[in-house]
Amino acid sequence: MTTHQVEIPVPEHLRRWHELDARTVEPGSVGFVWGNCQAESIRRMVAPAGAEHGVEFVRLPPVFEMDEAEVGRLHELVAVAGVLVTQPVKDEYRVPGCGSEQLVALLPADARVVRVPTTYYEGLFPWQVHAHDAHGARVDAPLTDYHDLRLLQAAVRGSTVEQAVDHLVGCSPDPDAVRDLATASQHELRRRNATLDVDTTDAVVAGGATAMWTVNHPANATLREVGAGVLATLGWAGEPAVPDHQMLGSSKAPLDAAVLAALDLDPTAARPRWELAGRDVPWAEVAAAQLALYADRPDVARRAVDRYADRLDALGC
Repeated sequence: MTTHQVEIPVPEHLRRWHELDARTVEPGSVGFVWGNCQAESIRRMVAPAGAEHGVEFVRLPPVFEMDEAEVGRLHELVAVAGVLVTQPVKDEYRVPGCGSEQLVALLPADARVVRVPTTYYEGLFPWQVHAHDAHGARVDAPLTDYHDLRLLQAAVRGSTVEQAVDHLVGCSPDPDAVRDLATASQHELRRRNATLDVDTTDAVVAGGATAMWTVNHPANATLREVGAGVLATLGWAGEPAVPDHQMLGSSKAPLDAAVLAALDLDPTAARPRWELAGRDVPWAEVAAAQLALYADRPDVARRAVDRYADRLDALGC
């Protein structure tokens, strides 16, 4: 019996990455931006300046999509790279050798390194969290990827979709708790950025209600500070190339009017529902999909509610 291996076509946006061969790359002529979903936006902003300095910034998959074979190829290419821009990635985060400092150790002696932040800010979205299974693996929520503490709590309580939505829409958080969370999140962002070449904390604070679309998807104005910081660190003149469209704005989380009021931010920026790919998504649709997940995976909901019990108590809903 003859078996035929199906060849998966290479996505067009990753074709250049798959074409590269370390044996034929001119040393120092390629650069990479390594990290999570923010990395590609950073690459786009600095690529034109890189081209002017003889460095082609090649698009990579984000770290959470890389398998061992691709990380192995990256090792070969980093060894001939001229520039590595990297977010902090733990050693062995997902596969062997994927840590940012593991990559730095492979660079040529004359290569440049720029360490940039993973901008994560909870101040605007006090109920937005990630949830995990018993092994610590992240479990994405249906539709939004992000979980909402109010829906997680509703699942643990056995609420219906209608009851969950009524509670979610009707609750008003404690203003002091909102401010305390925002302050703590700013301090944590500053602490994590202290050893890096770029700090986005000031941009997050200055951006107010429009600084972030979700807890880890910055708006262009916030991302621009990373691009500018990369160019400044490298000593390259010019401005980062920021497009007209919001690079990470395909999913926009709700902005609660009471949260904005507590933070003394523009109330007209309030957004009552999720916006996904340009569509306003009713809370009932989100709640139905996510409560169905929690019905199948009650451990996920219980674990998240237990982890964030203090925050739920402080917010009051």
